[in-house]
Amino acid sequence: MQRLLISFVSLAAFTTAVGAQPAPAPPPADPPATPADQPPNAPAEPPAEAAATPPPAPPPAPPAAEGPKKLSVGKESPGATFTPGLLLQGWFVYDETNTVKNAAGDTVNLSTSTFRIRRLEISASGDIIPGFVKYKFMFDPSRVRDTLNTVNAAGPTPGTTVPVRTPASALSTLQDFYITLQSEVVDFSIGQFKNTVSWEGYAPASKIILPERSFLGNLLGGQRDIGIRLDKTFKMFSYSLNLFNGAGQNNFDNNNQKDISARIEVYPIPGLTIAGSTYDSIGYRTRAGTKDRYEGDLRYESGPFLFQSEFIRSSDVFANGADAVTGQGFYGVLGYKFPKMGSGNWEGVLQPVVRFGMFDPNTDTNLDPSKVAASNFGGNDERTDIEVGFNYYLRSHEMKFQASYDRQQFDNSDLKPAVNEVIVAAQISF
Repeated sequence: MQRLLISFVSLAAFTTAVGAQPAPAPPPADPPATPADQPPNAPAEPPAEAAATPPPAPPPAPPAAEGPKKLSVGKESPGATFTPGLLLQGWFVYDETNTVKNAAGDTVNLSTSTFRIRRLEISASGDIIPGFVKYKFMFDPSRVRDTLNTVNAAGPTPGTTVPVRTPASALSTLQDFYITLQSEVVDFSIGQFKNTVSWEGYAPASKIILPERSFLGNLLGGQRDIGIRLDKTFKMFSYSLNLFNGAGQNNFDNNNQKDISARIEVYPIPGLTIAGSTYDSIGYRTRAGTKDRYEGDLRYESGPFLFQSEFIRSSDVFANGADAVTGQGFYGVLGYKFPKMGSGNWEGVLQPVVRFGMFDPNTDTNLDPSKVAASNFGGNDERTDIEVGFNYYLRSHEMKFQASYDRQQFDNSDLKPAVNEVIVAAQISF
């Protein structure tokens, strides 16, 4: 009886434990192979369910780690940062001048071509006291080759000379430099920076619509000078007020005349910029170098479409005591982007561009270029530029190719023949 009771309790406990577990897999239909039926090293057959179940998918690879955009610097300034920047532009340039008379009186076309390092801008910016003090500087070592003279150097044999191209002057490579104190309503900067004339001249060189800025924008806008600036950007508008030496880039002032400039931009809807600026010399208004600029620009970029236009009126004194010469000009740009061109590493965005511009250096008279002083913007009268080009963005402005054709025509075409210029450029920037 005691043995029967013990057996009954053991059976009940075993039944309860088995009921708490899942049912075991049914036994195979055939008995397992005996050692006589199966080689000793043969692999065991996998269970039917395991063979039918696909292996789990491998986990996705983690995203590549993104490098830091800002470097922490400073021992006494918690949160101080240093952000490097770089702009490289390499060009091939071809120029052809039409209808030039040679010594025999025949009409010929003169052409030149060259490879050129157009820009090598090395910059850095950051905060030394976040939200209160920031800084920026930029150098361009390629600028020392921008202006060249031809001189005669000693030749390979005594008494002979050869022409050599040398820099015209010891040009400074410094472009931008400023230290800025920030507040909620105004930022105060001291250093060297661009004046406020021309959106195209004011904008970074990495983002201009064609390889080179318009003739008008290069001539009258975007010039650098040393001084102070008050500016601030808000959601719907921005402003900039500047006081300069007026002596140009990297120059100390050599007189008491100063230049002042102002710019206001309004952003009424996304993608639209409406702006106006002025630039004037104050004091000693009859001195050579006195200049005034009045400019308005309009820019609209939405989706693939881009329109941009500027008008600038100038007034310049080219000799002490002389009357100011008034000039004016404008340009307009149309561009449209076609996405997803090419494939693989060459997949990018293609943007055809058309630009038309005019500039008259003297609105009071129809000048004869052969009788105009070279200081009057080279003495060219009523220049017209018709340009077409293409941009191919592999990585937006960080990696792009550009090509443009510029037809430069002059009102006095008998004395100043037309020029055709082709530029092919590659750019890397960050």
